[in-house]
Amino acid sequence: MKWPAVVLTALALGQAALAQAPPRQTLPWNFRETAMTPGARLTFLEKPWWPRAQALAEGGSFTLDLSGDGKPDTLIRKENGNVIEIVDDSNGRAGRIDNQSSSAWLVSLKGTGLVDRMVVYIDNNGDGKADEQEYRHFQDGYLRYAWFAEDYDGDGLPVFAMKNWSYAGGDSPYNHFRGNMMIYLNKYDPAARTWVPLSECPFSFWDFDHDGHSDVILRVSAAPLTSNTGKDADYANNYQYMWAPKATPLAETGNMNVRYSYNIDPSPRADPLDKPHSNFGFNMVGEQPYRYPGMKYTNRLRRFPQTVVRIPWKSGMEVALSYPAQHTGFTWDEARSAWRWEGQFWIFEREYMPNTGGPVVRFNMRREYSPKPSSERKLYYSAVDRRYHLFGATEGWMEVGHLVNDRKDLEFRYRDADGDGYLDTWEVFEGENPVPVRVSRVFDAKTAPAPLDRDWMQKDYNQRVLPEAIALNRELIEVLKRSGPSALADAYLAEAERSPSAERKRYCLDIARELYFLRTREVLYARNQQGPYPGGKAAPGGSKDHRPGSSQCGYTLGDTLAFWKEAKMIDRFVDQYGAGDYRQSRTTLEELQKLQR
Repeated sequence: MKWPAVVLTALALGQAALAQAPPRQTLPWNFRETAMTPGARLTFLEKPWWPRAQALAEGGSFTLDLSGDGKPDTLIRKENGNVIEIVDDSNGRAGRIDNQSSSAWLVSLKGTGLVDRMVVYIDNNGDGKADEQEYRHFQDGYLRYAWFAEDYDGDGLPVFAMKNWSYAGGDSPYNHFRGNMMIYLNKYDPAARTWVPLSECPFSFWDFDHDGHSDVILRVSAAPLTSNTGKDADYANNYQYMWAPKATPLAETGNMNVRYSYNIDPSPRADPLDKPHSNFGFNMVGEQPYRYPGMKYTNRLRRFPQTVVRIPWKSGMEVALSYPAQHTGFTWDEARSAWRWEGQFWIFEREYMPNTGGPVVRFNMRREYSPKPSSERKLYYSAVDRRYHLFGATEGWMEVGHLVNDRKDLEFRYRDADGDGYLDTWEVFEGENPVPVRVSRVFDAKTAPAPLDRDWMQKDYNQRVLPEAIALNRELIEVLKRSGPSALADAYLAEAERSPSAERKRYCLDIARELYFLRTREVLYARNQQGPYPGGKAAPGGSKDHRPGSSQCGYTLGDTLAFWKEAKMIDRFVDQYGAGDYRQSRTTLEELQKLQR
């Protein structure tokens, strides 16, 4: 491979080059043109071409030959009132100066002459495609922080979408936050003249089948080691620290939060690329010093400082799986209502977990929380509710609603009553009623370990768990509807039938089943109570007359036997339902429906 002269020049700086820039005169022409002062300031004001740039009309441009080889290599243009300098780093290989494979774009917003942004595309292997991208932010001409991107798919697509040279927002379809790649933020430390990790460092993505979707997502919050107990609940996402003139030294920086999400949808993925989805995710809080093998990465094609700090992409999953969490949250998107490239989030409600980030979705998201320190991520499957759960979770909740209407319909709460690491108590609240309408405690949670292996989970969840839950729901709902009609349950049932997603279908059937069950239970209890025995009158003299056919007490012995038999059958039906034994509860309900008074 024939390398561009600029590449060879940069490599000639040597492996022992310091993070700080060497003397300006020793730099290649393109690095000299874009070099900061020793105080990390960058402006156009002293450039010999600046008066000409100031005189440009909107949309006007001119080129320069700064390398002295007789060919244009720099483009100056005015766009939306901004003055933009574009430096071709490819030595002409890209075909045009304003390329997005090997170039640097410096922007003076509103044409003040102070540099506000520098976007750099780096082609590491000379194939004409960008492998890395930088998005540096300046304030009053001083470097404050930068976003970096490393792409391992080799597609050369620009990573960051910008609107007037500011971040266009995570939901922009032009962001390339998926596949095999990572982005990360580093804060410039002017005291040490180096990069240090801050905020999302890194956001890593893995696409195992190369379909363009991310299958696993890691997000690390780099923040001061004291930030979890500080006044700012979300230090890592507060932009005032990114823009601050000073930086927290690396020695005082920690990995304070790890968010780790999975997608286990069946392959090939049916969702469009602009609707990224994760089924579940872990949120872990700790105080781990930011020290990882290979975290310092130097690229000789990078403008100075050339060394960034981040957890290497190849070791990111291992870091997440062994992170020493002080407490852990677990989220499952039951209704497939969160389409976020960042994975699944915790929520700043009920159980506080600092440096968690946002935004979040409140309804139809199952939350489970463990206050216990752990360096393992362990899941298990419970046949009670046919779901995967976080081992060690002591509690959880899920608010149901805003799917078929604009209100809250149910809330589920979960508890581990005996402290063995498995959820064994389910409470159900209806609407805004503060008193639970169902409490089910099981002494056998019917659990089995669920390995946190994506291939295994993808197969087990889609080929066993979901089909079984859907079939059992349909069987039981068919019988429940005969005794406990419910318009709200009908709406969830209709939503289930409309859904092309098996996961959302199962969830809506679950809610419909619960609503039908609650109405059926009410009907059964009312019917049982309305018989002649419960309302019977006392016999004369304070005693009961149990003679069949007695007209004095208002009931017969046969009435008492029928009442009690039905009452015990209702209890059995309710217990079977609470334990997840849906086929048995269906059989019991059918027997109850046949009972004649």
